[in-house]
Amino acid sequence: MDFREMLYITAVADCRSVTAAAKRLYISQPSLSYIISKVEQDVGVKLFERRTYPLTLTYAGEKYVDTARKILLLNDNLRKELADIGMGEKGKISLGMPLERAGYMLSKVVGDFKERYPGVELRLQESKVDNLVEMLLRDEIDFFVAPKDRDNLPAGLKTEKIYREELLLVTPPGMVTEEMMVPGMEGMVDMGQLSQIPYILLKKGHANRKKTENILKSHGIVPNIAMEVSSCISAVQLAASGLGAAIVPLRALEVLGGKEKFCCYTYSREPDGWDVNVFYKEDVYLDRAERYLIERMKEVFAF
Repeated sequence: MDFREMLYITAVADCRSVTAAAKRLYISQPSLSYIISKVEQDVGVKLFERRTYPLTLTYAGEKYVDTARKILLLNDNLRKELADIGMGEKGKISLGMPLERAGYMLSKVVGDFKERYPGVELRLQESKVDNLVEMLLRDEIDFFVAPKDRDNLPAGLKTEKIYREELLLVTPPGMVTEEMMVPGMEGMVDMGQLSQIPYILLKKGHANRKKTENILKSHGIVPNIAMEVSSCISAVQLAASGLGAAIVPLRALEVLGGKEKFCCYTYSREPDGWDVNVFYKEDVYLDRAERYLIERMKEVFAF
């Protein structure tokens, strides 16, 4: 067994298709099929159950893939440690972020990073938080940054806080009247008065969707969903156009010119929000460049 074979077998296991794995690996399907057969011949057992579609691993295949992932991780850790010895002048970082977050987070630190590590390539994967978790577990990314709670993490993942992000309720102009405000609490709306209004929610799989549902549930609200979108920025713009209300992070409002441009309200006596965290595997080695990028984000967004 060699590293290339282990990489190819784990790719097939992830894709559950030789064709899809071959596309990911940029090799021909016949070549990949040959490598699978060769590995199976070398180890003396079948790794894949070919009578099922999509492909599934045999018991032996599960053992092979589990061990192969550990070996590949050890090899990657060694590569990073050796790169650190060489001052981290070359390499790559594969990081994940939810859609559009890179636009108002990564853009604020990438200039400093490239000046410090000009030879390190940044590879960005933008996707829903649930997808990013799966990508991290499959070693497709080194770490990801997202507003995901630390609770209910899959085993083997660690997290560090980047910063605390405030959430606000955005509504169409004129939707919230004086009678809907909490007396004595400037800018705070009584969510109990907003149970019948339409809401704009992000699609399932987004951290904002889960957070919004929990907030509404805590106020006894079953949302009348006006539309589901993939972007907090889109949610703000649609709310401003009159479609419905949305709960969004302050950063999304800042991208669009600031909260002063919109009808924004708090909905709890204490400022509500979530922690934006970085997630990575417990046994992964973060090299100097990766650690610098994470620490720089903490510095820039600390407030």
